[in-house]
Amino acid sequence: MFLRGLLVAASGFLFIFSPGLPMRLLTRHSPLFHRDMVYWGIGVWLIALLPSLFLQSLLRQILQKGALSGPPSGYALTAIGALLTALFVAGAMYLVLRFKGRDDSPGHLPGNGMALGFGVGLIAQVFTGLSLAGAGFRLMFGDTSTETLVGLTQIGFVELILALLSLILFRPALLAVSAVRGVLVARSFKERPAFFGLAVVVDAAFVWSIVAFQIAFGDETAGQVLAGNANTVTSTVTVVYYILAFALAYRWLMAQIAGWESARTRGKGNRDAGT
Repeated sequence: MFLRGLLVAASGFLFIFSPGLPMRLLTRHSPLFHRDMVYWGIGVWLIALLPSLFLQSLLRQILQKGALSGPPSGYALTAIGALLTALFVAGAMYLVLRFKGRDDSPGHLPGNGMALGFGVGLIAQVFTGLSLAGAGFRLMFGDTSTETLVGLTQIGFVELILALLSLILFRPALLAVSAVRGVLVARSFKERPAFFGLAVVVDAAFVWSIVAFQIAFGDETAGQVLAGNANTVTSTVTVVYYILAFALAYRWLMAQIAGWESARTRGKGNRDAGT
């Protein structure tokens, strides 16, 4: 019990701090990173979460009263929830970038969008990590007074490790995808407005795809991050999914940063040539 609790508690802390490494790797390549935008991103998530949760709750009550029932309701409700959250967060990011863009040059806009996305990714689900760490400490002292704690003691050790690994990998993947969303929202200013819609779709698809897979495999805790997943196959697929999502998002962001650097170097060379 003590070892199991220690593993859960350690996973909780890894869950909280795991976004730090990819964030560090990305920011060291981008001189356009403004740290204060990370704090704005934290505020964006907190503000956008309230109306999103309200509308999700309202729509869930409407749909579950007979408008939609049976297995399709799970897919519909999770899809609606993912889209609403993505839309509200992207909209709040757009407003912040518009407000802050008055103080910065246009060349800083993509970097500001990425930093804003970092803030959203850092705060989103962070309380899940705290809950996980707390559950681990309670297990270390033999506390099994809640259903969650009982569930953590009943699943096999291998299944527990896979479930915790899927939780930990969720955080850096979320951070990277959130940064992608921020860059796309920023690009919707000076390029095509369609990038805003793409930002919403990318974020919603990242959240909904894995939840839909879990529902399809009959997972009763689909979408509940703290619960993890006791099914070995589903946990393994979830781990692979988050690794691929992070890799794709990270590679795209690095390509964007390289483009910013190239444009900045060309601009600096043109100014030097002009003088």
